[in-house]
Amino acid sequence: MQITIVGGGVIGLFSAWHLAKAGHEVSVVDKGDFSDNCSFGNAGMVTPSHFVPLAAPGVVAQGLRWMFRADSPFYIRPRLNVELMKWLWRFYRSCNARQAEAAMPVLLDFNLLGKKGYLEFEKETGLDFKLRKEGILMLYKDAHVEKEELEMAEKASALGLEPKVLTATEVADFEKGVELDVRGGVFYPADAYMYPNILMKLLKEKLGEKGVRFYPNTEIAGFELKGNKIGALKSSSQYFEADAFLIAAGSWTGKLLKKAGIHLPLQDGKGYSVTLKKPAHRPQHACILVEARVAVTPMGDDLRFAGTLELSGLAAGVNRRRVQAILDSIPQYFPKFEMPQTDPGSAWYGYRPCTPDGLPYIGYLRKYENLMVATGHAMMGLSLGPATGMLVEQLIAGNPDERYAKFFDPNRYL
Repeated sequence: MQITIVGGGVIGLFSAWHLAKAGHEVSVVDKGDFSDNCSFGNAGMVTPSHFVPLAAPGVVAQGLRWMFRADSPFYIRPRLNVELMKWLWRFYRSCNARQAEAAMPVLLDFNLLGKKGYLEFEKETGLDFKLRKEGILMLYKDAHVEKEELEMAEKASALGLEPKVLTATEVADFEKGVELDVRGGVFYPADAYMYPNILMKLLKEKLGEKGVRFYPNTEIAGFELKGNKIGALKSSSQYFEADAFLIAAGSWTGKLLKKAGIHLPLQDGKGYSVTLKKPAHRPQHACILVEARVAVTPMGDDLRFAGTLELSGLAAGVNRRRVQAILDSIPQYFPKFEMPQTDPGSAWYGYRPCTPDGLPYIGYLRKYENLMVATGHAMMGLSLGPATGMLVEQLIAGNPDERYAKFFDPNRYL
């Protein structure tokens, strides 16, 4: 079967990987040059510990306290936009215990499948993308946040994870790379992390060896419709004909689908990262600074700080105050860390696609029988890349895992 994928991020490329392995003829089209999308600049974390969807009880109240502060972990760029208002209403409706409790075991299993996929990919290819299966440490300073993290650890234990709660002294004994100023932490040994820049480069090379064709700097301008099917995708200079089409264009997916008359509720979650090259001292383990909502990831010899969620309407450019907030949080947890002089304006930024209920869209769109979508993974895109690719291949073959197909059905808001 001929399959054309729009989107060269981790979701699109792992979908291509599993489809090519199954014997399909695959092409990947991207509006960029496959060298700098959201999959490159993220925190590089594989997180079974992140089994609570973005839309969860308590999130709205916390978000209201943050949303109009330009230096907060969560921010909405002020603007009059009907789609944003509809998305926020659906998000509000989704922030309830019933939906969250139903989604948690599914997200956990899908994350574990994603980790398994990385282990299998590493073993099968022999590629070194700096995957470290050493767990991730949640660090907190506040007593109220400690209570919340301990409750989360109890939920994780009930679902089969084995988190370890650590006192401040135990955290210091565990993390000897830098001096810490924290109240305590929770260690999740099932988590892992990597250098996504290296992963993406090596994955694309392997796909090329399998015969996958790449079309860089090619923006899809529209769809050629044939009844209840897509006949071809059209760029300014090319037609892409195929038996099936997968739109995995991240935060641009909704904009593209409008050209086919489909209005998929999706908002961009703009995030920033700063990567230090070969710092003299750094943490030995990946960690998340809970109050600051900042991820800290050793990547080979480098160190990356990543954070914030900004609904910006795909606005270009760096919000310097938000980047500075990330940088300012580091000495609060690592008081003796030597942060080099860093211009906030030089930070990397990317857009993470967010659905109203915090669950990705993966599956066929009912309007056209050969059109699929895989997007909406928010901050878990890297973590869920291999699992999404597996599910896409299953859907093409007609034998998907029904539990995942149900929860991630892209038609649930259409």
